[in-house]
Amino acid sequence: MNIELKAMACLLVYPRQQLFDELDEISSSIQNAPTLSHKVKENLSKMIEHFSSSSLANLQGTYVSTFDLGKKASLNLFEHLHGDSRGRGSAMLNLLRLYEDHGLKFESNELPDFLPAILEFLSGLKFADAQMWLTSAAPLIQSINRELKLMNSPWLPVTEALLSIANVKPEKAELTQDDLTPTLDAEWQDQPVTFGGGANPVEQPIRFVKK
Repeated sequence: MNIELKAMACLLVYPRQQLFDELDEISSSIQNAPTLSHKVKENLSKMIEHFSSSSLANLQGTYVSTFDLGKKASLNLFEHLHGDSRGRGSAMLNLLRLYEDHGLKFESNELPDFLPAILEFLSGLKFADAQMWLTSAAPLIQSINRELKLMNSPWLPVTEALLSIANVKPEKAELTQDDLTPTLDAEWQDQPVTFGGGANPVEQPIRFVKK
């Protein structure tokens, strides 16, 4: 298992108390990952330290303002490629077929293109295959990374780590007129991925079941 991808999936979901309880395990998995550079591990370590020193309520509020208000930093990858067009539905079906081709059934309250769910799936592949998939998805992750950089978001180390695994250099982020225009769109993505072995289908709506 690519445990570092599973760890980063956990860091990208809506924070709950369970995340706080598992930060030490997540940190250990990241620090022991041979695929991550020292700099990437250092940045992720600082992020985890920030989480551990924050209140759950403040972290939840920051998460909502980062990922749920507007669509520019949406964690649904196809949002950045297709928006609300019909092509997004076809892409979603293809992704579900990809999961099924690996003998997995996707069960979640989230859409199948939700980045933490994709990382959960990739964590079970051979590293070379997971890396190839991340490389193909890099332009979409770049879009999220750009917005997190503009926000000076605490979640930035995760998307930068994913781009590092994909061997893609993060793009520079500069404000445009669109960035200065407020949006009232909101999509709630508040369900957690469980880290570790205690999977509970009630508490873990993002899950893959062997077919």
